[in-house]
Amino acid sequence: MAGNLDAKTVEAAKKRAAPYRMSDGGGLLLEVRPSGARMWLVRLTVDGKRRDVGLGGYPGVSLKEAREKAAAARKIAADGGDPVAERERLEREQAAQRKAAAEAETRTFRTVALACIKAEAPGWKNERTALLWQNSLERWAFPELGDMPVAEVDRAAVLRAVGEVWRTRPATGRKVVHRIASVLRYAAAHGWRANDNAADARMLRHAGLPALPGGRKQPSLPWGRLPAFMVALDAMPGLGALALRLVVLTALRSGEVRNARWSWLAFDGVPTLTVPGEVMKGKKTGEVLPHRAPLSNAALEALARAYAEANGTTATAAELPKLAALARDALIFPSAKRTTPLSDMALSAVMRRMNADKPEDAPAPWRDADGRVAVPHGFRATFSTWVDDTRPHEREAAEKALAHEVANKVSGAYRRSDLFDRREPLMRDWAEHCGSGPKRKAKARTAA
Repeated sequence: MAGNLDAKTVEAAKKRAAPYRMSDGGGLLLEVRPSGARMWLVRLTVDGKRRDVGLGGYPGVSLKEAREKAAAARKIAADGGDPVAERERLEREQAAQRKAAAEAETRTFRTVALACIKAEAPGWKNERTALLWQNSLERWAFPELGDMPVAEVDRAAVLRAVGEVWRTRPATGRKVVHRIASVLRYAAAHGWRANDNAADARMLRHAGLPALPGGRKQPSLPWGRLPAFMVALDAMPGLGALALRLVVLTALRSGEVRNARWSWLAFDGVPTLTVPGEVMKGKKTGEVLPHRAPLSNAALEALARAYAEANGTTATAAELPKLAALARDALIFPSAKRTTPLSDMALSAVMRRMNADKPEDAPAPWRDADGRVAVPHGFRATFSTWVDDTRPHEREAAEKALAHEVANKVSGAYRRSDLFDRREPLMRDWAEHCGSGPKRKAKARTAA
């Protein structure tokens, strides 16, 4: 709306000894001060009182902009509001937005990831988990995402970050995607990004990440190669190799062996290792029964060697009842800290070394039928296949040995027996097939 003033008049306004005002109409005023400064004001009635509200100085605020600001202020006042309070509110919002933008520049995916790990670490059972998280993110996520503001991490960026590891190392790829997703959820929970998870695995697959074979089994060594593998394993030093030996001979899960304690052993009748129900991998809810694993002579020898290795002494299988009673609740396979068990990585590292300690042009010998490097958990599948191929009539006993849940709840109710009497000779035959390496008295290794 045209007023009394025009741009030339405003520009030509001269300073005087005393301040004076020029009216544009509608309450808009240009105040010219003795210093020459020109300030826009709008005269309003707020809460029944007349007020002159500043709109900014000329030429920073032009005549056109001053008229627009005056009109907006008049509308706020007409609606019963306070233009000054509204302006202050907007200024606070803008300041907060500027602050948030500045913080977002420094709140990168890397800084949030490290904060997430620090916050979650106290709830993790193994203190090495934090290191594993950080190392995997540093290797696979940070090169692409590390310096990005966490609020800007989108699905395309995640795809760029994980594409290679997802294709070449699927198991690691899954873990990296899961950890990126956890970091983004942590950021969303703190209001640092929208609550849309750019690392949702299902969405990533829709966006172009190749689907991994669902339910693909762990790489497992063909059972015909077990005797040669056990001889090679016998040459590997350390508790990790002995724990892996017991995994093979008992068909237990890695975690059940690594967490085993001497108090779990019993020597009345058939030597037995009983895994408590709370340690078993079973149903998420409800009771999980303990699992009794019969111990072959080869398994007892591995335990004696583990005692010797862990305690810097000598031991034989015949001495195990006495040694187990003395050791009580001590871990059979302790880590270097003694109070925590070996990590799952310790067993995997043994197999990696067994595949790596050879000329570069030599193929890794311990692979599955598809050429994948075998892993510790795969030995349970090796045992299962051996039963199918050589003792199919013992399939039910093998399922009990593997502590698999019975899928049919009705038949499960009638199958309370753990078939221990059938499993004991089965595991003895399995140990004989595997071969236990040269029989020897277990003794501690001494430093050169």
